[in-house]
Amino acid sequence: MLPASRSKATVLVVEDDVITHELLTQLLLTDGFDVVAAPTGERALLALCQHGNEIDWLVSKVSLPGLVCGWILVDEYRRHHPDRPALLIPRIFEPVKITSEHVVFVPPEAPMRTLELLQALRNPESAYVLPLRKAKAA
Repeated sequence: MLPASRSKATVLVVEDDVITHELLTQLLLTDGFDVVAAPTGERALLALCQHGNEIDWLVSKVSLPGLVCGWILVDEYRRHHPDRPALLIPRIFEPVKITSEHVVFVPPEAPMRTLELLQALRNPESAYVLPLRKAKAA
């Protein structure tokens, strides 16, 4: 639940690919989210340490340039929001092999899927997320 002083949920997007970052940011802004962007784990960690209570959702790649990875960001995010999962984007998405109770994994290069998941997490009683289809082998 958002404080009365804020009308929009804020998403911290940690993405080093410029095109994916811009696409995801525009999708989130269009859907009514505020976006804080960070191209590295170090910048994202600083934002979480300074403004963690003002950041409502974390969307991050697992592998990031620099020393701070997505898992470290999840740890800091959960200090401020222990009841909310973070969204992590692994390099290779294999749903059967990836599990965590504190993280929702998003397929790489799927910004629409990220938006759907954030909509569902923001309004769990009214949202419906389509199941992820398995790709057919060629």
